[in-house]
Amino acid sequence: MVNFRIFLLSMMVSVYGCTDRTNLSSKSSASNEWELVILDSIQVDYLGSVGGGDFRNGKGVFFNFQENKLIEFDSTGKIHYERSYPTDGPGKVQYPTQLRYTDDGRLFAASFVGWLYELNRDLTLKQEITLPFPSQANDGGGFFRSLDFWNDSLVSYYPGRDGANPYDPHFIRDHFLLEKIDPKTGGSVPLIKIPSTSRYSSDKFFERPWIQFGISSTRLHLALSNEPMIHVFDLNDGGSFLHTVNFKPSKFLDNGEHQEKYQYISGSRMLDGAIRQLFVTEKGTVVYYEEGIDEEIFVQNELNLPKNFPKYKDFQNQVLKIISPDTILSNEIIVPYRIGRIMNIEGLDKPFYALRDDDFVGEEQEYITFYKLLLVKK
Repeated sequence: MVNFRIFLLSMMVSVYGCTDRTNLSSKSSASNEWELVILDSIQVDYLGSVGGGDFRNGKGVFFNFQENKLIEFDSTGKIHYERSYPTDGPGKVQYPTQLRYTDDGRLFAASFVGWLYELNRDLTLKQEITLPFPSQANDGGGFFRSLDFWNDSLVSYYPGRDGANPYDPHFIRDHFLLEKIDPKTGGSVPLIKIPSTSRYSSDKFFERPWIQFGISSTRLHLALSNEPMIHVFDLNDGGSFLHTVNFKPSKFLDNGEHQEKYQYISGSRMLDGAIRQLFVTEKGTVVYYEEGIDEEIFVQNELNLPKNFPKYKDFQNQVLKIISPDTILSNEIIVPYRIGRIMNIEGLDKPFYALRDDDFVGEEQEYITFYKLLLVKK
């Protein structure tokens, strides 16, 4: 079910439709120049939105917000399970936008407003995980990666311990950012404090960022969406801070310090650079970000108006950058806007899947298309 027209990809992305993957991955290990390759595409016979998802060990799952439904599929595009959930009453599962498979195939989910769930293999509800205190987030982690699994525990952005308000301008400075949760009991312990290397450790005012993180082995990598830094922590030592990596984007706009609390400039007269997704693997961390749009262009094109939001793509790049374990930075890999949300990156030497942006492509289909991609050293 491959649509070969997708191989006409421009904007610096090489296409190797039938090239042997071993040859692609056998470039010199000394090189740190990478390119993004489209290997194939798959079509999932389902029409609807994709709001959050995951892909691991040959299967993927995504959330349809309009129907409060999960759809699980495999690497051929075949759907294995579809499951809609009530939002009230017995068996309720409320908007599970965060989805994470464990290595052994279990599936955990988190609502964008804080509820936590474990699902059975057929996507039926196994249990709701209830903590001793309620989350105080009304928007949770959104569609950002703010749920992971480590050493038989869930790790989640779940603000609310001791009544902490995540909308307080100094929440990030004053409170633990994550919870390590026992899924069997709901018991939890706080985890991760922002280090002094972040501007959010100060008493200054900046716009509220989104928190996202990933775990590989015993290392947790955390980013704030509007700061070009990755903070690394040691989970074997209670989440102690190890170091910060600035991934040094050539363009990552920032509206800077504010004079007052709760000011929001990004999106009103300019657009900040923003980390969209963060993937942590054994051989390197991949950061996927947008550059931002400066004030002159933003104002001239009235980009503050909702009808013009789709024009953002005309004035900024979306970029992948790879940070090796020894903190060596790769080149900036420009990602065409026909490539949308990435489902997951399990390893730098493994293919991964990303949603095709059919609105950008300008094609209406009766199915959802995912690109099969690979990062390749030049």
